[in-house]
Amino acid sequence: MYVKKFEAETLDEALRSVKGELGPDAIILKTITNKGLKGAFKKGRVEITAAISEESYSKKSNVDRALGDQKENFYQAPSSSINHMINEYNEHTPGAASAKSTGGYGNMGLNKVVNTVSKASHKFKSSLDDFLTTEEEPQTQSMSMQDYLDEEEEEVTPKRRVEAQQAPERVAPTEVRVEESGPNEYERRLKAQLDSQKKQIEILEQKLFELSKNSLGGNGAKDDENPAMVELKESLRTLDLNESIVGRILKKARFELGESEQRDEDQLFDLALRELASMINTELPLFSSTQDDDVPVVTALISEASSGQTSMAMKLAVLMDDVKVIRLRPDRAPVENEFAQKVFNLDISNVETLSHLMSEARKAIEDKKQILLDVKVNAGKEDESKKILDTLKRSFKKLEVLANISAIHSELYNRKILSKYKEKLNGVIISNVDQCLNYGALVNTHYKYNNLPLKFFGTGPTVPDDIEGATAERILAGMFNL
Repeated sequence: MYVKKFEAETLDEALRSVKGELGPDAIILKTITNKGLKGAFKKGRVEITAAISEESYSKKSNVDRALGDQKENFYQAPSSSINHMINEYNEHTPGAASAKSTGGYGNMGLNKVVNTVSKASHKFKSSLDDFLTTEEEPQTQSMSMQDYLDEEEEEVTPKRRVEAQQAPERVAPTEVRVEESGPNEYERRLKAQLDSQKKQIEILEQKLFELSKNSLGGNGAKDDENPAMVELKESLRTLDLNESIVGRILKKARFELGESEQRDEDQLFDLALRELASMINTELPLFSSTQDDDVPVVTALISEASSGQTSMAMKLAVLMDDVKVIRLRPDRAPVENEFAQKVFNLDISNVETLSHLMSEARKAIEDKKQILLDVKVNAGKEDESKKILDTLKRSFKKLEVLANISAIHSELYNRKILSKYKEKLNGVIISNVDQCLNYGALVNTHYKYNNLPLKFFGTGPTVPDDIEGATAERILAGMFNL
């Protein structure tokens, strides 16, 4: 008996190796599945030990020598067909009867029923045979091994085709049986299925390419042929608007406007203005809303450096009724806007520590005053912004935290500030809007953090005149010089 061990990553691959090397009559002696750490060090995760009798192995060797290069295609057929062809071939081969009577152990010596590859292939039909072949049709007559060899020889050389024609009584039924079933029929079916699937894949890839090209926002041939769409795209890009905003406007134009309307520049730019206005989120401040209870509102302005926050706090204090301004500044910082404080009779306290700030705030709450906190979060040597904002959130019931950014700062710097404090903020104030040179950068920054509504715009240094409520029209007017 010939015994050999086979290793593979999957059970299907291992069974395929057994069938190819030992044939369908091989007996599976042992199956081991290596898992976990042991499987990582093994060559294959599945180990199958199989054996075959000398008689069966001799039959298979005869067939392998006769097949030659067609051996690989032959063993792709179902196990039952392979077994039948091997037996047919050896019955018609001279000397097969004597070999059958003298060699081989058969099933002798086996003390239990074992599974052969042909039986295992039926057991794993859904995994192995279904993968290797298509579903077999009911057959009334099976193809013999000699018929398969004759048909293969006819395709290889004309000489062997002439030799096969010398036995007409055997060739004629062979051709009929080959048409009904056989490896060539399975190959043709598989090839036809693969060709159809490749065509479907190519069609899907083409559709995906067209969809991805259209989703980029106006890079297709349609827009290149439409001068109005091209001009709109170039105009939006000259305003330094990022590609996501430009693509959204162009998609909106293609969706809402017809082909004739897409060539009308006035309608295109009107739609672009409406879409830009819808992207800008504005909201009234909390202290301006009607209060049902007597709990005062605490408004905290947060900034880092040179954003015009002190001037903005003075302008807001003039607009608010009965308010106390508390400034958090480093040690011995000079008092700012002292003249405006005296003119408008504002109650302003300058503090140096967080504890001092909380003490002044509690006194103002006891007096039923609104509170305006002017906080520079990085005023000290260490960045205590998280500690300050968390303390304010815990201490006050009605707290609104507003980030103060400047229109003359770069887009990258403003986005860094909003990204740092976005989880603590309730809105944004933009100062120095009158000196802005790039309104597209403001739109890009706000579009990135659209969940933070705009509250106020600072339009100059004068207290209290140079302040206005945030509106989309103010940004669009500056952007298009209206």
